[in-house]
Amino acid sequence: MPSMTSYDRGDVVLASLPFSDLSGIKRRPAVVISAPHPSVDIFLLPLTSQLDHLQPGEFVLSDWQGAGLLYPSVVKRGLFTLDHLCISRRLGCLSSVDEEALDATLRVWLGL
Repeated sequence: MPSMTSYDRGDVVLASLPFSDLSGIKRRPAVVISAPHPSVDIFLLPLTSQLDHLQPGEFVLSDWQGAGLLYPSVVKRGLFTLDHLCISRRLGCLSSVDEEALDATLRVWLGL
């Protein structure tokens, strides 16, 4: 298997994500939620600076600056699987507090 660029769970990255209706693609920040795995595919959740109208489980990052983001940001509901080549670069990583909130959110969203 070819060598993969390594991204860790909790890394905040800049990725080319499709719109949920597949009408286009936009480069935006996202958080890696997959554990290291010998695959080219990475599980991501999108981030947005739109803080209004949060859906159940969506939350504002408490340490968005430490995650390498320019604005207060929300973890959005929307799971993507992307080839690692769709990721431009690593911006930062989630704080332990934000990782705990993410874990709780994923348990609710996925019924775990």
